[in-house]
Amino acid sequence: MTGWVMVAVLLASSFPIRLVAGFGAFVLVVSMSPLLAAPAAVAAGTVMVWCRLRLRATQREQLSEDAALLADLTVLALTGGLGIQPALELASGAVGGSMADEVDALLRRARVDGLATTMTGAGGAGRDLYRVIGRAVATGSALLDQVTRVADELHAEMGARRLRKVRRIPVAMLFPLTLLILPGFLLLTIAPALLDALLQLEI
Repeated sequence: MTGWVMVAVLLASSFPIRLVAGFGAFVLVVSMSPLLAAPAAVAAGTVMVWCRLRLRATQREQLSEDAALLADLTVLALTGGLGIQPALELASGAVGGSMADEVDALLRRARVDGLATTMTGAGGAGRDLYRVIGRAVATGSALLDQVTRVADELHAEMGARRLRKVRRIPVAMLFPLTLLILPGFLLLTIAPALLDALLQLEI
């Protein structure tokens, strides 16, 4: 018996804590009553989908913030007198993460295809910055002014996104209340009486 417990603990430690906790809660509910298995499964599935969507949204927000920081640092590097490629390398190194990998890949491609062509057709989280750089390099327009404008636009988008998030807080608070707390309260109060009634009918 002890060996099986140790194996279960080792397996549980290899999974995320949220998944382990959710599975443990599901097993506990099912062990209390098989009739609660279907509602518990629906609730667990809903929570898992919501957590996955929330994780993706958080990752997108982080990439947007990294793009804005990359634009700011590029403006500072250009103001200090660096060229566009050294400025991007310095800025991306300071930002780090996936943004640094994205910029490094673009700069390696630019050594073959040219900076203007590579940046104009670039995608990714910093595509707005890259395309402005590509057009400025191709046309010979003022690069610092263009990059500064992109940095200002990215910060304005971040501010608007945060404002929308704040306005959604009252609506988001209704989700745990209506889908988790209220059904759990009903299960704890109504389910025992319902089970007693069903057992009496069977007798």
